[in-house]
Amino acid sequence: MPNHNPLLLALKAKKSNVEIHKHAAFQIVFTDDYPFSTTLESQEYPDIFGFVIKPQVAHACVCNQGNVVILNIEPYSILGKLIAEQLGDKNAIVFYTKVEFQHFLGMQEGDFSLDRLLDLNLQNSLIQPLDTRIKDSITFIHKHFKVENISTQDVANHVFLSPSRLATLFKQQIGSSISKYLLWTRLRNAIFQILTAKDKNLTTIALESGFYDSSQMTKYMYQLFGISPSKLKQKSDLIQFLAIVTA
Repeated sequence: MPNHNPLLLALKAKKSNVEIHKHAAFQIVFTDDYPFSTTLESQEYPDIFGFVIKPQVAHACVCNQGNVVILNIEPYSILGKLIAEQLGDKNAIVFYTKVEFQHFLGMQEGDFSLDRLLDLNLQNSLIQPLDTRIKDSITFIHKHFKVENISTQDVANHVFLSPSRLATLFKQQIGSSISKYLLWTRLRNAIFQILTAKDKNLTTIALESGFYDSSQMTKYMYQLFGISPSKLKQKSDLIQFLAIVTA
């Protein structure tokens, strides 16, 4: 599975309508071809280019033709904090044109792509070169996340830091906690497997992603992204996992 940015889940959905739901991640949704419609907090917005919402905002999408790109972002990640700053006190912003979307992101007209969009967090002053111990911690997590009982203590032992010191340093440089980073890493792996390894059942995918069982995987996937593994599997022919390099 591509490792890129574990605190961001990027998907591309084709002609996929989504019922009202909400979740714990920030979300950016936009089209790369035909306009679509959305409902945000009971208000309908027809023929739009895209939207951005805070966590726990009830929303739905109707995309009867073309594709939409869906970016789910951990709220406490660096990118999540930047989006929160842009939203201010608004729960959501709707974009009717690509230009409006580019202006929100501080991009020049004509300078638009997925990779360019996600480069925005690299140019912010919040981004600092990673401490070697944090790099080693991330490598350790990527190598061992499939082990169900991996803990902050295990990661701390690997880099010769106390758990409290590592937790502080990790949060300063990554934005999220180690446990949240580990959860996103597991969920990204599970979603990648659901969409690409269609012969595997959900229990096998859950165990191979470091979850205790499929029920635990379902709980966290629905909580963070508003979709269950079974529903995702049903739509796997319409949804593509996007691996985007952001660092």
